[in-house]
Amino acid sequence: MKKERLTLAFFIDALGWRISREFRCFEELAPHAYRQRTILGYSCAAQPTILTGLPPSGHGHWAMFERSGRSELAPLVRFSVLPDTVGRHRRFRRRLLQWHRRRSGFTGYYNFYRIPFRLFREFDISEKRDIYAPGGFDGAVESIFDILERRGVPYRVWNWKTDLDTALGELSECLTGGAPVRFALLYTAVMDALLHEHVGDVDVVGAALEELEKKLSRVVELARGAYSEVDVLIFSDHGMARTTAEIDLMAAVDSLGLAPKRDYLAFYDSTMGRFWFESERVREEITKKLRAIECGRVLTDDDLRREGVWFDDRRYGELVFLMNPGTLVVPSYMGASAPRGMHGFTPEHEDSDAAIMSSKPLEPEPSTIADTFGAMVRSAGLEGAARGRPGGADG
Repeated sequence: MKKERLTLAFFIDALGWRISREFRCFEELAPHAYRQRTILGYSCAAQPTILTGLPPSGHGHWAMFERSGRSELAPLVRFSVLPDTVGRHRRFRRRLLQWHRRRSGFTGYYNFYRIPFRLFREFDISEKRDIYAPGGFDGAVESIFDILERRGVPYRVWNWKTDLDTALGELSECLTGGAPVRFALLYTAVMDALLHEHVGDVDVVGAALEELEKKLSRVVELARGAYSEVDVLIFSDHGMARTTAEIDLMAAVDSLGLAPKRDYLAFYDSTMGRFWFESERVREEITKKLRAIECGRVLTDDDLRREGVWFDDRRYGELVFLMNPGTLVVPSYMGASAPRGMHGFTPEHEDSDAAIMSSKPLEPEPSTIADTFGAMVRSAGLEGAARGRPGGADG
């Protein structure tokens, strides 16, 4: 006898609208496709928006690192005495990250990349708890998992901690044996990793999508053999743009002769610089310098409010300088060289758009990645579930 009802949600990081249409992927599994506007920022902001239906100003997560007066990373400052050949070495950073995860107990996603150790006194991780589990957000903010847990709906979830093949194997076992579930979400970053290095390579991208589609199809076939009704949702958080130019933003700001930390603080992400100032004079000097750079623009407070990334406490930056699509900050705290592709540019650019595909028509039609939350809620039969109000942020 078949089990009653199941929602299979496949979260494919970086599977943007343009790529999904160019390769016509997943059309048999999920023929109803919708273009979605992403948000300003990276996956550390977009994923929480998908899981809560709220903008970053509502769920509290925008960048991976935020300014903090009491950073829990402060003990790592002692490693700043190491020579760059050691302190910036990828293997050392990877081992340090593994050690820190065990010691801190943080379950959220973070990485140390090439961030100078001296800055860990000033900056802290924004995602300390696993956002793919109940209680992943501060205050009264609820995610899809909080609602599933509160409503007593049986579910399973696989996030970035489990590689794709292992997750698919465990999902297959879940579908064919044991107690039934009503909702299963599987997240994978395989396309994000591939597109960073191969965006625009038709053969490589096409082969990867074809292989991924085969794997997901086998799981959906198993599900349809075990459940009388199976909804399939396949969605992403953003697209991927080709890298066309680079700028040494650090050198441009350093040329002013100001003293970091004494005069200002800066955090250099891949596609933006975020700044904090110790005086109005310094603010004016850096702002004037940035406005003279033609390959990016200073975001106004209205820009930040419109994009849902305004925070009264300015913990993510008093001033944000965003690069034009295709232009990367190199070097940045994320890397010393430019990958072939990157995201995190303006949501207005066509390569930024995400996609959601479904086995059934979605009503109302989703137009932004925040709408994916509602699509999951309705598919899982959670309509009418009381929502917690955003706490601790200006929504």
